[in-house]
Amino acid sequence: MSDVRYLLVQVAMDLPTLMVLITGGVLATSARGRLPGAARRLLLAGLAVLLAATLISLVWSVALPWAVTGGTARFSALSLVVGVINALLFPAGVGLLIAAALVGHRRAPAPGTAAPGAPTAWGPPPADAYRPPADAHQPPADPYGPSADPYRPPTVTR
Repeated sequence: MSDVRYLLVQVAMDLPTLMVLITGGVLATSARGRLPGAARRLLLAGLAVLLAATLISLVWSVALPWAVTGGTARFSALSLVVGVINALLFPAGVGLLIAAALVGHRRAPAPGTAAPGAPTAWGPPPADAYRPPADAHQPPADPYGPSADPYRPPTVTR
């Protein structure tokens, strides 16, 4: 019974990581229109490498009791092999994810220039920015004069 419990605990420990990697792969394959081809391929490759590393780590965790019963020499050799494989796979997978995030992005425009279609840079507004258009309604100079507002009640003048 303790072997089954050990197996369940090991699987439960790696299950969240496996779920995130599998969900990421499903989302990456369904985002064909939103991700450029190179970014999607790098993302899927990074997720696949990380999934392989997680599965290797899970298999090693499950096989650990068997490896220990074979003696220290066998355990040391297997532990070294799995350690080297994971030491190479995890950074490679993360590197592919970083490459996926950065590929396909354009270079930033030079300082002082705006990208095509971007709003103008910060600075003072043009001189006529706050000038109302020529056909805009102007209030009368005399506050008690005739009103152009049809909804304003008439004023009594004597």
